[in-house]
Amino acid sequence: MAALGARIREARVAADVSQEAAAAAVGVSQPTYHRIEAGARPLKGDELVILADLFGVRAAAITGLGAVQERARFAARTDGTHSAMNAMRNRLYAYLELDSYLAGQGLAQGLAQGLAQGLSRG
Repeated sequence: MAALGARIREARVAADVSQEAAAAAVGVSQPTYHRIEAGARPLKGDELVILADLFGVRAAAITGLGAVQERARFAARTDGTHSAMNAMRNRLYAYLELDSYLAGQGLAQGLAQGLAQGLSRG
């Protein structure tokens, strides 16, 4: 957890965001936020998404799960434009990054597994 806290701090400092502003964004006190950066309190999935957005980085920059893009393979139909495919690819990477983080936190069911089950019922 300490390595994750260090990456959160690095991203916050690089974005020039105060601990107080980051704490307010995720709805915790500044001391609680400090514990997140110190690795004494786990980061929740929704907090990860909020902080990544606040710092202007992808969730993988905070979680250290950059290998997600290398593992991702997908097929889809778009209107045929390159920009539509890039947008779809970026959304897929964001979901896979969050899924990897949540699975690493020991959650019983990740996003990708839930999505796959939902699609198979469909």
